[in-house]
Amino acid sequence: MRLESENFPARRVNESQPIQSDSMKFDRVILVVDADISSYKGILRMAERLAAEVVHFACSSELNQWAGDKRLRFGPANLALCVVFDPEFLDVFERKPGDDVFGQWPRICISRAGRMSKALQAINSGVFDFIEKPFRLDQMRLALERALDTFERDTRRLSEFKTLTRRELQTCEMVVSGLTNREISEQLDISIKTVKVHRANLMCKVRAKSVTELLRGYDEFKASGNGAHGAAKKFSADT
Repeated sequence: MRLESENFPARRVNESQPIQSDSMKFDRVILVVDADISSYKGILRMAERLAAEVVHFACSSELNQWAGDKRLRFGPANLALCVVFDPEFLDVFERKPGDDVFGQWPRICISRAGRMSKALQAINSGVFDFIEKPFRLDQMRLALERALDTFERDTRRLSEFKTLTRRELQTCEMVVSGLTNREISEQLDISIKTVKVHRANLMCKVRAKSVTELLRGYDEFKASGNGAHGAAKKFSADT
């Protein structure tokens, strides 16, 4: 097992990108599960740009031991973890319901062209992306950025909507369903003035400037709540 650093690194600002206004910052960790050390070395080269810790595992037992030792580190809401794995290690992710340590994190499957049978089994179990080995560094960097950015966006959205009170969430559901303030007041048996207060509060909490933004955010919130961080890719033998 190889570690870039023993602790999560502080996030670094990439001067080529605009500074994000979000107050919620994430500690990024990339797990590379592959007997081929070259995959780890390639991803390690982009660690600083991705502001991530990179950890390498050459066998399943190493990963299982690490997961057991670091289980408590999976708890913080500001942890963004992505798994890059060879399909030979698929058994690591085939756990009993409720015992899948890595189930909530995006996964990227990497495999050589001649081993597509195992790769198809792996990626159809639900992955964020699939990349053929040997991979280009820019291709892998973009895939990791998308995976981590999508996870962080969904986590922020989930966190924002979780701050809504029960009444605010009810109001939100009715607003995105197209109901007017009067219709909402009648269904909830509250005054129109109270509906307006709930709308103003929830729009502020989820940082939506319009009903269109609220609808988009609510859809992301529902998807995040179901554990769907980004669109998992599916493939067939003809892909």
